[in-house]
Amino acid sequence: MKRAYADIPEGQIHYRIEGKGETVLLLHAGVTSSLEYIKVIPFLSKTYCVIAPDFLGNGDSDPAPFAYDIIDHARTMIHFMDSLGIKKAAVVGQHVGGKIGLEMAVNWPERVSKLVLSSPNYPEEEKEKTFKDPPNFMGRVEIMADGSHLMEWWRRSALWGHPLDITNDRTLEYIKAGPRGEEIHWAGGAYDPRPKLPLVRCPTLVLSATHDPFCVMAEPVHKLVPGSKLKIIENGPIDIDRVWPKEFAEAVLSFLNNSN
Repeated sequence: MKRAYADIPEGQIHYRIEGKGETVLLLHAGVTSSLEYIKVIPFLSKTYCVIAPDFLGNGDSDPAPFAYDIIDHARTMIHFMDSLGIKKAAVVGQHVGGKIGLEMAVNWPERVSKLVLSSPNYPEEEKEKTFKDPPNFMGRVEIMADGSHLMEWWRRSALWGHPLDITNDRTLEYIKAGPRGEEIHWAGGAYDPRPKLPLVRCPTLVLSATHDPFCVMAEPVHKLVPGSKLKIIENGPIDIDRVWPKEFAEAVLSFLNNSN
């Protein structure tokens, strides 16, 4: 697996790449990075050219020039594809990455061959909420002289009960994103995908796991995307691509290999 940088009008995008064949673009969740897919890529790259970029402001990419909305991230991904000479790709997005992939598919349909929305979600009315974020989960974290911000980022990374190595990786991703890191979460939280879902015209898989809090939204999202397929991985955890990479990859491969 190689790592490299691509120059786009907004700055430099860091990415990981492996394999040959049709391009599969892996879009990570909020305040994470391409490291999220480090264990998924080897499964997919046996038959595809797999590319996992870091969004601006995340991982090892440059900071975003301003507080980005979802459409801004989508546009930078199109510029990223342009930089690498990729005319069309299958796009796989986890959580907020799925929202960015959705905007790509709707606004640049000629660039997206297939779409995987992994654990998609949308804003709920307070009285109807099926899931509430943990306390102080997405607030701004300032750099503190006593280093307490490091413990706060560790606390947020450890909220989901993941294995220690994943919690450590997540903490490093928070550190790299810095005080502006939560901007992508804020953009994702404010974005309602429901008006755009019926506009998708490429083959689409709505994927989720039963222990992901957003799993309850998978069926409604599936119904909004014309002709989409639905796959729920039983007993799968939140961040399934990190915790259960084999099962995640198998679901994605089954869809990519059997949809036109």
